[in-house]
Amino acid sequence: MKSFLLPATLALTAAVGPAHGYTQVGSGYSQPVFLTAPVGDSRLFIVEKGGLIKTQLGGTVSTWFDISAQVDTGGERGLLGLAFDPGFASNGHFYVDYIDKTTLNTVVARYTVNASGAVDPASARTVITVAQPAGRNNHKAGWIGFSAADPGQLYIATGDGGSANDPDNNAQNLNTNLGKLLRITPDAAGGYTVPADNPFVGVAGNDEIWAYGLRNPYRTSFDRLTGDLWIGDVGQGTREEVDFASAASGLGRGANFGWRVREGTVATPGISDPVPPNLTEPVFDYGRAMGGTVIGGYVYRGGADAGLEGTYVFGDFVTGGIWSLSGGTATPLSTPFSGFTLTSFGEGGDGALYAVGIDGNIYLLAAAVPEPPSAALLLLGLAASGLLIRRRRA
Repeated sequence: MKSFLLPATLALTAAVGPAHGYTQVGSGYSQPVFLTAPVGDSRLFIVEKGGLIKTQLGGTVSTWFDISAQVDTGGERGLLGLAFDPGFASNGHFYVDYIDKTTLNTVVARYTVNASGAVDPASARTVITVAQPAGRNNHKAGWIGFSAADPGQLYIATGDGGSANDPDNNAQNLNTNLGKLLRITPDAAGGYTVPADNPFVGVAGNDEIWAYGLRNPYRTSFDRLTGDLWIGDVGQGTREEVDFASAASGLGRGANFGWRVREGTVATPGISDPVPPNLTEPVFDYGRAMGGTVIGGYVYRGGADAGLEGTYVFGDFVTGGIWSLSGGTATPLSTPFSGFTLTSFGEGGDGALYAVGIDGNIYLLAAAVPEPPSAALLLLGLAASGLLIRRRRA
């Protein structure tokens, strides 16, 4: 991926599609690279490249987690990913993906919040490490996440380790975890086990690998409704690509997305490797007229914007363009803010969609309709009210 340390010289592209009521909701962050929240949580959790995670609730911003002393930030290194355990509300577990300052390797670790909601530093448990090539500070990917369609399994996106044309051919090498989508089951005490249905269990290849042939899948996501997988894989000099795998068809189990042989839907210039059989082609790719570094996004499920509902929203770091993808067609969205360099999209706990800029600004792209309380909650509320009335009469 192109370095996030580049100066923010490009404004977002001119409006060519319908506006969606974009609203600036945050500013002053230091190189933010991701935004997320546990389902149902009203706070926003903003990941800063330098090793901080901050929370924002309304206009109040607080530092929630700090591992800056452990994080190397050279080039595309840094604190790059955050995922909340699906049971976070009860177990307090969350996971981070960062480049370790001492080893320069990728570390995925689990932490736990205490009864007061603060992170307990002593709760750190290393889940997995991925060795990175020495002397290369790009293509570190960094996304981690859970799918509603595959409970309990942690997915980890890794880049090919850097340099042009994947010189070690890591993405096609099934004996390295670079250039892959990994799938593991985190253990309670740290470490992990490998799910028995991973595609390379019992055959040649690393057991952790779920899919391969990726260059730098910096931003990936699961559809919060269907569990479908979407990957924004950053290209090299020719094409940017969006990959897709439905939950119904197995979330891309064993898929080969083509790199380094293929860049998007074309043969990678300068690479003469034989084309592997049964490649999984991207659902969308684009050339340099449209942009130069894809920023993978989300299928919008917030319910407040009918025009975006159910479409995949993604963007580009170089041009700042934002598009809505549906049926293989990408529709440009208007971008009425300038001086903003897109580095990530984010999804709130309610399904609202946000855009994150390396310049420190955050925009709400599409709000979410509040979910009505469930029948169980209504009954609980009625019971509590009745109890209160009886107590007052006593």
